[in-house]
Amino acid sequence: MAKEKIVCFYKRPAGKRSDLVILEVKAPHEHAGETVVCNCFNQEWITELTYGTEVLIWGPPKQGREGDLLADACSDILQPHFKQDKNALNLIREELEAENSKYFEERRVSTKLKGRENINAFLALASQCPNGHQEAGHLLIGYARLILDELHYTDPKTMYYHIQNKLTEAGQPTYS
Repeated sequence: MAKEKIVCFYKRPAGKRSDLVILEVKAPHEHAGETVVCNCFNQEWITELTYGTEVLIWGPPKQGREGDLLADACSDILQPHFKQDKNALNLIREELEAENSKYFEERRVSTKLKGRENINAFLALASQCPNGHQEAGHLLIGYARLILDELHYTDPKTMYYHIQNKLTEAGQPTYS
């Protein structure tokens, strides 16, 4: 079942827990008027809202052991009353950029080769590479990028159609 965003309104904190709040589902939802225990871990600002303030949760809510409806708050960026702290957002952006740069420095990918000639050529190249299949894959992708750069193809869609057309013209199997 797909997740949905459900509009609720804030009622109160959930006892002494700083990461839980009590919400009520707004109409016209099928659970309208029902109480939801909402997990707002790392979103403790929600506990400081005033009664009646809208809060979005991910649904459908789950049924708890004691009959309560349980749900998680949607991310801050989706919340209608989230006050963005520019310093916090910049810090998050910097952390994400650092993670992304690590992620794209080296990444393991898997693929499936089609066509006996392609497989034989890849295996022959890999047999000459000190690091085997990984190095052969790296060399082939790097070489393809160089050719595409020389043709000034930077748009992924243009690259895709160019490669598909060239493989078809050469009688090579395409992935489809």
